Amino acid sequence: MISALCTAQEVELSEADVILDDLFVSDSLDVLELFDKLKKQDYLYTTVIYNNKTLFSGRDFGVNQYSMFPSISYIDGDNFFLNLNAGYYSGVNPTWDFVTLSGGYSNYLNKRKTLLASGVYSYSSYSQDVADLNNHRLTAGLSFRKKWFRNTLTLGYLFGGASSTFVSNNTYISIDILDTKLFDISLRPRIGFFWGNQTVSELVFIRPRQFEYVNTNYFQLLNTEVGIPVELDFGNWDVEIEYTFNSPKALPSEEGLKNSGFILLSLGYLIEL
Repeated sequence: MISALCTAQEVELSEADVILDDLFVSDSLDVLELFDKLKKQDYLYTTVIYNNKTLFSGRDFGVNQYSMFPSISYIDGDNFFLNLNAGYYSGVNPTWDFVTLSGGYSNYLNKRKTLLASGVYSYSSYSQDVADLNNHRLTAGLSFRKKWFRNTLTLGYLFGGASSTFVSNNTYISIDILDTKLFDISLRPRIGFFWGNQTVSELVFIRPRQFEYVNTNYFQLLNTEVGIPVELDFGNWDVEIEYTFNSPKALPSEEGLKNSGFILLSLGYLIEL
């Protein structure tokens, strides 16, 4: 279930919180965005992402906390890569919530390099022992790229605990604002949709004066995300500032969901090996 238990000093995250909500932010497939820019050689790429507000599958539980996701990736000239990232939540005890190690491969399916297929395996270690937690994730992505338009469809399977699946689709439009020898500024508005499995405990009428809780598994659209990022590239540095707007879709047991947003800051550095 999507839930957060708030106490005076700490927040306990559910399985859905720690696995599903940061796929748009910290997933290893983000590394594949670099392949259009890179030559056939090895690289290290380091990033730090900061969110001024933490939402869970687009849901705002009223917890005033920020989050950070540092990561480092190794990318070789044959499009294999390894990625190590971690998640920090200011309102969670302990604050460093997970560490994820991912490995994958990506390659174009056609000579025009408009279709890019990718496969990723990820293993996550969590600071809290949560029952039925899925530590393993298999992700497959198909990206269509042509000039200023890009669309990425991602399918994922979580296992190791109570297995589940997810689907996400992100559509981007790239707009060049300024292009000089020293730096580039671009705008890349996007819209993303996230579908996933959630188990909801519902109170069901059995017979007069008798009710029973029944667990029902739903696969549905959980969140729609609209992002307006401004990207600055100069040398080996990448800087991004984005406002993200979320419109979550309520599960049958949820009421009063509200739209919300947050600000994302990202700093990246590319090292040629």
